[in-house]
Amino acid sequence: MSAVDKLRLDDRVAVVTGAAGGIGSAACRHLASLGASVVAADRDESVRAVAEEIAAAGGRADWIAFDVSDSASVDAARDEVLSRHGRVDALFANAGMSYERPGAEHSDEDWRRVMRINLDGVYFTIRAFAAGMLERGRGAVVATSSIAGVKVVRPELHVGYDVSKAGVAHMCRVLGVEWARRGVRVNAVGPGYTDTVMLTEVGIKQPEVMARWMDDQPIGRLVSPAEIANAVGFLLSDAASGITAQLLMVDGGYSAA
Repeated sequence: MSAVDKLRLDDRVAVVTGAAGGIGSAACRHLASLGASVVAADRDESVRAVAEEIAAAGGRADWIAFDVSDSASVDAARDEVLSRHGRVDALFANAGMSYERPGAEHSDEDWRRVMRINLDGVYFTIRAFAAGMLERGRGAVVATSSIAGVKVVRPELHVGYDVSKAGVAHMCRVLGVEWARRGVRVNAVGPGYTDTVMLTEVGIKQPEVMARWMDDQPIGRLVSPAEIANAVGFLLSDAASGITAQLLMVDGGYSAA
């Protein structure tokens, strides 16, 4: 098998959560381009458009809506995906949320909401969809951490988000080591400031914040969703067969500066 062939995901079923967003939808398109049969997942039916776009372009794609913060909803979605596709070979646990609030002003619900989605939701999703991989002794998982999980970002204030993303990275280290001899690799990606709708809106409403981000970015620009997707595709492929329990930063050098 050539080095290029090892990047292919032909005949594999890949589930992507948070698929309606910028990074998730880019990952769906990229995995489909590598030959995977993609199941685009999000909390509501808006994710159908991502699957339809991929199918219209000649790729293989399905969609499903479920709540990652509800373990029963996650397990039911897993069962539905298995009934449709027979198995899951690859998972990108990408669903998440953020918000802006000083640490001393977090309410209990602020804290619990971000942890339910960003940390509990990633664990529930990995636990459910990796079960079949562990039974077969083969599979790959990637979850979304963040630059905020490894470095104090500025000027935004969202301690709950930051802590949840640090937790995701360490969860992947723990599970990656635990499952290494069972044939299932688990890694995380750490996106930097990424060119999504949310950050574009920040640039429009708070140009001084965007200017600060650009000053702090060694590459002098936002990372594109496609660049995150490229890293995800690599980590889910056989080209990364020796890589597990790692956090791959895709941040234009931000975390090293």
